[in-house]
Amino acid sequence: MARFFVEPDQISHDGFITITGSDVKHMRDVLRMARGDTFVACDSTGTEYSCELEAFLDGNAIGHVLARRAGETEPLVPVTLLQGIPKGDKMELIIQKNIELGVNRIIPVMMERSVVRFKDDKDKDKKTERWNRIAMEAAKQCGRLKVPQVLRPMSLKEALRQLEPVDLKIVPYENEQELRLKAVLQGSRIASVSFLIGPEGGIAEAELALLKEADFTSVSLGKRILRTETAGFAVMSAIRYELGD
Repeated sequence: MARFFVEPDQISHDGFITITGSDVKHMRDVLRMARGDTFVACDSTGTEYSCELEAFLDGNAIGHVLARRAGETEPLVPVTLLQGIPKGDKMELIIQKNIELGVNRIIPVMMERSVVRFKDDKDKDKKTERWNRIAMEAAKQCGRLKVPQVLRPMSLKEALRQLEPVDLKIVPYENEQELRLKAVLQGSRIASVSFLIGPEGGIAEAELALLKEADFTSVSLGKRILRTETAGFAVMSAIRYELGD
């Protein structure tokens, strides 16, 4: 069933919901929805609404709320991913799949060994807008109740300032030989996690020192070195498995 995201003020007290923006075009021209078709809407508070389309009116889609319920698809343990920006379109795959796995926020980080360089602020804004569109589509596809935010590209120092207090901060590091991710996660009562994945060239020593100053623990993901677009998936899968989420 089609799924859309709304703000609470788009839902009236008399049981009607208003869909706006590009979703209207998608409903009308792509899905070819008509009066009586049903869809699901999610607000930013974690509530799901089963709705029936009433009409397209003044550029909006008007639906009637049939039922509402508290959604259950959001992860219990919030996770923030700091991703060293990779080359090409890998960031799009990273955003899409990590959101499916339950990441709550993604911070793109411009690191010393990142190949990608932005021409100016306009270039950053354009990329951020595209990444957030991908985030929304991924959230719709996998049944999330909220759309995880992808922040604007920033330096590592700026990214660390963006972090809220969390129970666990980890950084997979290829030269870490002793401490495995499993050992850090097992048997712990963890309510929130942040982790950083380096770009293709890895994490520079000065960056690792900065992360450790910020209380990040370096961990090993095993005997094999994973690509930057694979490492985040491995960490997210382990987090969700070990924390029962």
